[in-house]
Amino acid sequence: MKISDIEKIRIDIQSEGISALSLMISRTGDMMRQGTGNFPANDFVACSDIDPNIFMQLIEPLDKNIFREAAVYDHPDKSGQPITYSVAFQDKEEKSLIFEFRFGTQTQDTGELLPYIESFISRAIMLTNDWYKLEEQEANQQ
Repeated sequence: MKISDIEKIRIDIQSEGISALSLMISRTGDMMRQGTGNFPANDFVACSDIDPNIFMQLIEPLDKNIFREAAVYDHPDKSGQPITYSVAFQDKEEKSLIFEFRFGTQTQDTGELLPYIESFISRAIMLTNDWYKLEEQEANQQ
């Protein structure tokens, strides 16, 4: 998969069956987000269109070589709270490349790929935070 092929991105952060973040963003600006990525989880779900440039800002800094690393990484040491990060990239033909990391909040020696994926997730959260907060405020006013 090439960066230019990406049409949708799905990001999930879960622990013990509880979702701290579920985010789906498309190249056309379709957006769905639940949560902030932190515990305790925020259950508010927002769905609407956003500026498609946000998608472009998210994928622009991606390393084109990252996709050959797509796999499930199940760390044997899940010290602390168990966490699962999942990032899926989908192309026009709906083919997906998935990165999944299962580890613990106190797991040591997670390698170089997990911090890269964490940085990508953080960027997605940051780029969509204003939109998410506004959607939540508007829902609370109704």
